[in-house]
Parts: sequence; structure tokens; C-alpha cells
Amino acid sequence: MLLHGFLGTPAAWEAVLDAMPDHGAAWCPWLPGHGPAAPHPGSFEATAAWIAESLPAGAILAGYSLGARLALGAALHRPGAARATVLLGGHVGLSDPAERAQRAELDAARASTLKRDLEAFVDAWEALPLFASQHRLPAETLAKQRSARLAHDPDRLAWAFEVAGLAHMPDYRAAIAATCRPLCFLTGARDTRFSALAAAVVRPPFVTHGIVADAGHNLLLEAPAAVAAALGPWMETQ
Repeated sequence: MLLHGFLGTPAAWEAVLDAMPDHGAAWCPWLPGHGPAAPHPGSFEATAAWIAESLPAGAILAGYSLGARLALGAALHRPGAARATVLLGGHVGLSDPAERAQRAELDAARASTLKRDLEAFVDAWEALPLFASQHRLPAETLAKQRSARLAHDPDRLAWAFEVAGLAHMPDYRAAIAATCRPLCFLTGARDTRFSALAAAVVRPPFVTHGIVADAGHNLLLEAPAAVAAALGPWMETQ
């Protein structure tokens, strides 16, 4: 079960799956509020529970960014539902109440901008320092990503901020420290912020962290072969 990120689509996983010719059955659902998917459930925890309850026995669960945060919530909501959970550029939740309040204000402003002018919002989103490493990619690749982003319905898409934003995500550090199921964080070396978050919770053999050289936040776009390599060993343990 493979979860795309904010502004993404299930097709974001195509290059990873192409690099895994023997991957077997794969389900890449639309996240709520994206594409044709309704903006439900109505809370972060309910969404994580829905994902956990949708997992077939023994499945591998993986997600990128927003999808990684929801995948983490699902894995901790129902321990053992996934054989392993692979988190690409995944956050672990905010621990500081002041930081959480600031993020809530930021996400409310972003949701307002998104609903008012999707194209202007996408312009600003693509200019974030988090995605600076993507400027090295071919113009055709970036144009395809932008086209997919602009195809979303902005009112439904606001779900990602209003329900599943980082301000609404629980702080999962304690649950990560207690888990006995495989959680595999994967980050790009150029994504120093998320690499530091992952490094702070590493607890082998259960919680591990891999770093992809010369890549940024969006590993699905920048390093799909590395993502396939991270998923491969878990596929082989079926």
C-alpha cells in the first residue's frame, strides 16, 4: 500500500514500481481531498485508522511526506498490520505546543490561499526551500508534476491542512520509542531537516534510517530507484 504526498497522485509511485518488476500486487489509493477522493475522514487519527484497517494481512505500507505521516499513524494505530512501514520524508509530530500553535496558524493561512487561487498557491509551494533540489530535474519532469498539482480541486484539497496538517498530527515519538515493528525512515541527504528528525528516533533493529545521497525531500521524483531498493528487501521476505 503506497501513499502519495500532498498535491500528489497515485501515479507518483509509477517510477518506483517500474524499478521493481516483480513487486506483486500494489495499491496506490488517492489520499482524501486529492483527485476524486472526498475530503473525509474528519480527523488525522480517523484517517490513520482507515488506512490501518484497509491493509491486507502482511502488507508493506509506504508513504511520502503527507502520506508518510499518515502511514506512521496507521502503523502505530494497529501494530502488526503492516509487515514493515517505509516512510519517505516523514515527520514524527510536533512536541512543542507553541510550535504546534504557530503551525496551525500557518496551515490556516495556506488553506485560505489555496482555496482562493490554486495556481498562486502552487507557485509559492514549488518555491519553498524544501524543494530546491528539484530545480536540477528536467523541465519536462517538473512540468508534469505541476500539471498534476493544478488538476486538484482546491476546496477539497484544503483537507490536507484543515484535517491532516502537521498541527493536527499527534506527537508519535513515545510510540516510536516503544514499537517492536519495523519502521524504516528514508530521507534525501539534501533534506537536512527531515534527516535530522529521522536520526533522532533511530532505534535498531526496529527503527532505522537510510539516507539517499544527493537527493532532496521528494524521493519519489528524485530517486525512485533508491526507494525501490529500500522496499525490495521487505518484498523478498514474503
